[in-house]
Amino acid sequence: MASVRDTYDSTLLGILSNEGEITNFLDVVIGFLYRRTDFFRIMKSKNDKLGFPPGTAAKLLLKEFKKYEAFAQRDEMEREKKRAAPTHPPGISEMKTSEQQQVSSTTTSKTNTPAATSTPQTTTATTASTTTVPSTGGAGDVKAPPSQNKDEDENTRASKQQQAFQNDPLSYNGAVREKYVWSQSISDVDIRIFVPPYIKKGKQVEVTVEKRHLRVCYRDDKGVSQTVIDGNLTWDVNKEECMWSLVPAEHVHVSLEKREERWWESALEDEPKINVRNIDCSRPMTDLDDEAQAKIGEMMFNEQQKRLGLPQSHEQKQHEMLRKAWDAEGSPFKGQPFDPSVLNINSGGVISANVNKS
Repeated sequence: MASVRDTYDSTLLGILSNEGEITNFLDVVIGFLYRRTDFFRIMKSKNDKLGFPPGTAAKLLLKEFKKYEAFAQRDEMEREKKRAAPTHPPGISEMKTSEQQQVSSTTTSKTNTPAATSTPQTTTATTASTTTVPSTGGAGDVKAPPSQNKDEDENTRASKQQQAFQNDPLSYNGAVREKYVWSQSISDVDIRIFVPPYIKKGKQVEVTVEKRHLRVCYRDDKGVSQTVIDGNLTWDVNKEECMWSLVPAEHVHVSLEKREERWWESALEDEPKINVRNIDCSRPMTDLDDEAQAKIGEMMFNEQQKRLGLPQSHEQKQHEMLRKAWDAEGSPFKGQPFDPSVLNINSGGVISANVNKS
């Protein structure tokens, strides 16, 4: 992907340099989509050949933003890991290992010395005891059944494999398969089906999305139709809200909207399943209702204010009440500069003077 996109960097850098600000740069790019494409044209019926269904263009922009946001988060995590990695002078680990081996060897020789000087009877008895008494099954001898060890090994391998998928935004919460790669959120599934380098136009591709079926074909260099995917989806989708696009010479991007919010274990029924316990099941803030978003926003604001030593939201409300009471009729402070430290508000909302204020 990077090699294809890099070819446009010089042009885009020229535009950015000329505009000077990200906001102006975005205005140029989105303005181009408005003037020169059907990106903002709304399809009024299924017979329209230009434009997108209502809300689809905004979804496309948001999807691309989330994709590169995930890239940035992954890069930041890698930088954090590098900063947190302990640094040791070269050779320290090898020196410790060598010293441990010497200590172990010395301890063993000291332990064996008394046995060599003991009487023959004692030695014989000890040997007999060692060879005839069965294991007592102590804590050091307890071993997990082979089947349990096998399950643990498989779970560990699956967890490591899923972590590798999580590190790639294109397979985030999904997986990489032979012919495609897929990712998901709680409400959408994105499948990118690989195509040969000579597939550069949409008319070379045929995509059919049904409620629970996906079929993707392309025409090869001889004009013969080749089927890449033809299988049942794991769960139902809203086919009217699904869309696809071609990234020339790379892949066909199929975006599916789930009919119900749930985490899929696989994109297609016949592919290996992932363990959804190993994925990121958190939901983006934009998926929450307005009330929840407002509450989280208030919490984030309060945390920021607390770090800066400034009044939090509830304290600001109290200060506003105090300011009104300060200049109210009959207030002993009327006309004086506002000083909230000389007033208190109890849990019942009653305002009183701070007698401890000097």
